[in-house]
Amino acid sequence: MASSTASPPERPMEPTEFKRMPWLDGLLDAMDAGIVVLDRHGRVQFWNRWMERASGSSEPDIHGRELVEALPSLRDTRLHNAVRDVLETGAPSVLSHTLNPVLFPLRCPDGRRMVHNVLIRPFTVANASYCLIQVTDVTAVVNRERVLREQRDARYRAIVDTAPDAIVTTDTRGVVQWANGAAALQFGFQSNELIGQHVSLFLAEGSPDWSGLLERDPTGRPAPVELIGRKRDGTRIDLEVSLARWESEGRSFITGVLRDITERRRTREELKANALAMRQLAEQTKATLDALPAHIAVLDHGGHIISVNKAWAQNGPQAGFLGDGSAIGDDYLEACAATRSGAEHADALIEGLRGLLRGGAPVSIEYPGLSDAGPRWYRCLAAPMAAGPFGGAVLMHIDVTEIKSMEAALRKLVGQKSTLLREVNHRVKNSLQLVSSLLTLQTMSLPGAAERVHFQDARSRIDAIARVHSRLYQTEQFQTIEFGSYLNELCADLSRASGGDTLGSIEVRAERIDLPIDQAAPLGLIANELITNAIKHRGPSPADVLVSLNRTDDLLALTVTDQGPGLPAGFDMRRSRSLGMRLITSLTGQVGATVTLMPVERGTSFRIALTMPEIRGPILEDSAAEWNG
Repeated sequence: MASSTASPPERPMEPTEFKRMPWLDGLLDAMDAGIVVLDRHGRVQFWNRWMERASGSSEPDIHGRELVEALPSLRDTRLHNAVRDVLETGAPSVLSHTLNPVLFPLRCPDGRRMVHNVLIRPFTVANASYCLIQVTDVTAVVNRERVLREQRDARYRAIVDTAPDAIVTTDTRGVVQWANGAAALQFGFQSNELIGQHVSLFLAEGSPDWSGLLERDPTGRPAPVELIGRKRDGTRIDLEVSLARWESEGRSFITGVLRDITERRRTREELKANALAMRQLAEQTKATLDALPAHIAVLDHGGHIISVNKAWAQNGPQAGFLGDGSAIGDDYLEACAATRSGAEHADALIEGLRGLLRGGAPVSIEYPGLSDAGPRWYRCLAAPMAAGPFGGAVLMHIDVTEIKSMEAALRKLVGQKSTLLREVNHRVKNSLQLVSSLLTLQTMSLPGAAERVHFQDARSRIDAIARVHSRLYQTEQFQTIEFGSYLNELCADLSRASGGDTLGSIEVRAERIDLPIDQAAPLGLIANELITNAIKHRGPSPADVLVSLNRTDDLLALTVTDQGPGLPAGFDMRRSRSLGMRLITSLTGQVGATVTLMPVERGTSFRIALTMPEIRGPILEDSAAEWNG
């Protein structure tokens, strides 16, 4: 008897219906991957439970329907095209999430979008063609890679952010994706202001294309390029740009290091200018040395010649100086030892040069030589040249034959002049002594005491001047007199002429001071007048006179102090009608001195002060040996 409940009619099997075995469903459902089987018309024949969970669509709802009908978002996508390729041509495809962001609309159990890869390939069962789609979940792998990449990027950015140079990352079009703090500071922007801007924002107009700077040097590495940069305020700066291209998640990026070389370029230009100036200076120096008649050579630390001037090179071995004929590369010390002239001076020069090359003192030697032109005199000067590239020394031999001849002639003239001056001073002294003697004879014939006093004063003044000329012809110096000794002689003569110790004493305290004749003669007359007046106006008591001469720095002071009755009240030297006072006033004005009456308890003290005059040296030093050549 038939059952009262009729079973549903079976769905007719299409020619492409996928024959499912009882154990196959369990196997495919147990796989940790999505499995989809399409028939040759693109209709879904199998949709495993993994796909049900990930897509939210159950197998009964999607079975038998075309894939793009069940999932309209897949229409005309890369996945849809790959399925058609498999069904039509049998060409398999692998679709990666990195290159195909739109695949199946799948979700993870926590609701996040599932990142997945898809493998599409054909297979045949009982002469029927099918398409197998395998979906693999790579969300965890991608997330892990992302976390690792973020950690790596964080370390990279921590390092790069502290770098002193500006570092910028752009895409291949030159749009800034990231910039460190140094870049923002260097160009005057905030870091977020640079993001999304083109690099032309901080490069000067006319700069080459950003990606075109990725040139390679001969080693295959990107070559640094120098560009002109531009700050936010328009200031131009010099940059050295080094670029590198890199890939991430299928995208290309360019990272550039933009180093500010403004100061370096300025320094480089200065160095170029300095190098040019140094070359010009070297050329000028060589031209100058070549123009000098002196024989000049430069020695290294070992005494070898490394450079000579034109005079040294052209004169050759007939010049007559020590080491003549030696050339660049020769050992100059050996050349000196083998010299044919001036050999007795060669040892001294060699010893001096050895000491100089070891850091000793400069060398200066004068010696006779013998050239083809006859006897010559040379002066060798050598000095260290530690600042040169080879160290060593520079030396020159100067022909001083003409100078020696002129010195000899000049010494002869000076000798004649000295003899003449000595003779003139001697005769002037004798003439003045003759006048003094005549005045003495005339004084003895005068009847009145007042007239005799005037003649004696005149004779005293003449004797003071004669004493100056007497000292001049007795010494080798004709421009100065040692005034301290002169004062001692003057005071001794005045003391004898005044009667010696019976009328008083004259004490002299004088330093040894050389004075020009123009100052010595007037000061001698002033001292004569002051001492004579002190003796003449001593009063009833003997005259005690103190004469002092001292120097303090550039100030010279002559002081004459007596113990007499002193000057009358209201005395004014400038209004005095006394010949002696008028003479003192005139002479002090002549030498630029000042006269001061010093306060003393008894007697009178005159102080004559003047600035020490500059004493010029002798015309020619007589210490040089006479040359008979």
